[in-house]
Amino acid sequence: MAPAKDPALLRRELVGWYIYDFANSAYFQSAMTVFVPLLVDDLANEFAWSRYGSSRPEYCSDLASDVQTNCLQCVEGDGNQLRVVDAISGSVTYSDLPSLTLPGGINPTSFIFTMISISVLFQAIAFITVGSLGDYGNYRKRGLVYASTIGAIACCLFILLPISASMYWVGGLLIMISNVSLGVSVVFYNSYLPLMVEDTAEVFAAVNAEKQGLLEQGAVASEKSQESAHKAREAANSEISSKGMMWGYVGGTACLVVSVIAVFITTAIGMSTWWSFGIASSISGVWWLFFSFMAFKRLPERPGPDPPTDKNLLLQGWIRTYRLIKHLANVAPNTNYFLLLFFVFSDGYATIATVSVLFASRELCMGALELSALAVIVPLFAAIGAYGWHQFQVKTKWSSQTVLVINLMLLALLPLWGCVGFFTKEIGLRKPIELYILGVWFGACLGSAQAFGRAVFSELIPKGHEADMFALFEITDKGSSWLGPLISAVVVQTTGRIRPVLLYLLLAMVLPGGILHFLDLTQSIKAAKADVVGDEDEEREDESAVLTGSA
Repeated sequence: MAPAKDPALLRRELVGWYIYDFANSAYFQSAMTVFVPLLVDDLANEFAWSRYGSSRPEYCSDLASDVQTNCLQCVEGDGNQLRVVDAISGSVTYSDLPSLTLPGGINPTSFIFTMISISVLFQAIAFITVGSLGDYGNYRKRGLVYASTIGAIACCLFILLPISASMYWVGGLLIMISNVSLGVSVVFYNSYLPLMVEDTAEVFAAVNAEKQGLLEQGAVASEKSQESAHKAREAANSEISSKGMMWGYVGGTACLVVSVIAVFITTAIGMSTWWSFGIASSISGVWWLFFSFMAFKRLPERPGPDPPTDKNLLLQGWIRTYRLIKHLANVAPNTNYFLLLFFVFSDGYATIATVSVLFASRELCMGALELSALAVIVPLFAAIGAYGWHQFQVKTKWSSQTVLVINLMLLALLPLWGCVGFFTKEIGLRKPIELYILGVWFGACLGSAQAFGRAVFSELIPKGHEADMFALFEITDKGSSWLGPLISAVVVQTTGRIRPVLLYLLLAMVLPGGILHFLDLTQSIKAAKADVVGDEDEEREDESAVLTGSA
């Protein structure tokens, strides 16, 4: 029987794991949620106006009251309109803006959604290609360090975009590089979770009791100890995942506050909005880079078996992923069903976060400072929500799966309320105050949904396949945001509006949440922890693969 891990070493590792979430969350919560979309979208629109043959009209608010005609005015609920005042009667009319396009005929506001979707295609390829590396040698930590560093440096380079509106395409390229790098780093980062869970004192004791009961009392008599081991793992998973998510939101919020202060200062000294957003975006990269190195000092190698010398490791990722999915289909098909459901609902709440800032800017006429305040509210309440829902689970003893379903149904109320705006111009995400209220609601449920989704998934991982499984998890987590942005791009391209996307978001929450409520994962969890069965299956698969390769 292997000895328990030194509690001091485990505590140090957990601190490092929390710090990395604290570090990388700045990218999504600050740069990619607020400043990068606003910067790249404005650059793309400015460049599209130059292709249209004229400069973008000035905003009416920047002109004297007696010359406010043929200027842009943002109308709450409808977005930017061209304001025209009749010279004789003085009557005011509003008209839609001309149809603007970038090279290739793409709508400028669709550009960033399209770039995110393309980046996720590369994410999926990268996840599967390098995902299995974390299970061999010391690639787990090495992959985390390399991917994180590349992503952070790419994020720092957003500061170069304000040089010219024609740099909008460079923004799209940096989005792809930083997005893929973040996702790959989180694959390696998440693969630490099930290993740390097994090393906690509670799980270690429960597993040893389970093994002892199996040896002394037989399979039937040991069911109680098996249940105890399952509950210990679920509790440890929930606690570590929730704390990691909480510290991630704390880090993202702290970086966002620093970035908002930077926007205040740069605006006050007369710098343009572009440069303010560029500096604020790059701050996230510096934050990510600095704190990630603090995490790397605390995270151990966690080495796996030596990599095979007779196989291509990059190709091996695809082979192992295929075998893993096939294995799960045979012994735990509900794990694959959970992945499909997670793909849909994580796409929903990821798209809410991605689209909300442009919806607020384009259709609710919220300025940079108002958007910054909204962006602070969401991660702040996400941290509070992650902790609060964990405490709720501890007191109620409800499973992580049950709490996850509740969170999804509560999140569905956001797009449902926005759909009210199709029938009236008074309520239904027609006023900024509504978005502030829903921002609190969204944050309080988002952090919890992410934490419990990760906690449930980590219980379904066969031993020795941590990196493989979290590669699949990241395809359906970070990667799942391809569908929402793609739908958003098509909607904006065809209608010029973002609001119709709310219909998709409503379905993306309700349908998978309802199915997940009835999905039984008990057998999947047992199969994941059945070491002997898993090892035998893997040996047979490896033997089959060798024979096939020799044929």
